[in-house]
Amino acid sequence: MELVVLGSGTFAPEGRTGEAVRRPAGYALRLKGRLILFDLGFGNLHQLARAGLDAQEVGHAFFTHRHPDHVGDLAALLFLFHYSDKPRSGALRLYGPRGFAGFLARLQRAHYPWLKPRGFRLEVQELEEKQIVRGDGWAVRCREVPHSTESLAYRFDSKFGSFCYTGDTGPDAGLAKFAQGVDCFVLECSLSDRKKNENHLQVSQALALFKASGAKKGLLSHLSPDSSTEAARKIRRFPGVRLAEDLMRLKIG
Repeated sequence: MELVVLGSGTFAPEGRTGEAVRRPAGYALRLKGRLILFDLGFGNLHQLARAGLDAQEVGHAFFTHRHPDHVGDLAALLFLFHYSDKPRSGALRLYGPRGFAGFLARLQRAHYPWLKPRGFRLEVQELEEKQIVRGDGWAVRCREVPHSTESLAYRFDSKFGSFCYTGDTGPDAGLAKFAQGVDCFVLECSLSDRKKNENHLQVSQALALFKASGAKKGLLSHLSPDSSTEAARKIRRFPGVRLAEDLMRLKIG
């Protein structure tokens, strides 16, 4: 099982001089010849191609919340499937928090008819706290997390490995238990410790969650220039923790 980071940054296209600009949040899980997406921020459809991944293999996509830097390329994905030379078949299953189904319906109306499924079924489900989605040998569990809109963290478990993704979240001690013992814990880390925002995590808060979770590996993502610089220093005291980079690939399990 492999996790591919499509985007490791925030909504803002910013970076320090000489550094690559990070794309917004997006992750692709490769499992048994299929792709499962966790968020798909703007620009991430092209990131799939840069990573050598085929968007036609996407069968499930889990969205943490409706902010554009996490769903920005959902329209692009559906647009691709609508106009693909070889129509896909089967089902594309999309999941998100409360309000997601209505959001998608409005998105399709705004772009009508260019996002209309062609050759496949589009299935949409809104998820809540403790709900479980089961696939072929895997399960995804949900936890509601504090953010400026309805937002979910996801935990993926299978015989091949496990990981947890916080999505955007403010401080939430319960996330450590939710992610307990996973092979890889992907944590948002938008803020340096000099800044405070109840909807996002500071570097020290993200690292404390990782330590409390007992996860085998940690990946700090959703990074800003300030938080990435500070985190690069502080993770030296946390073996197993790395900073996410666009197109990074991690073996899980």
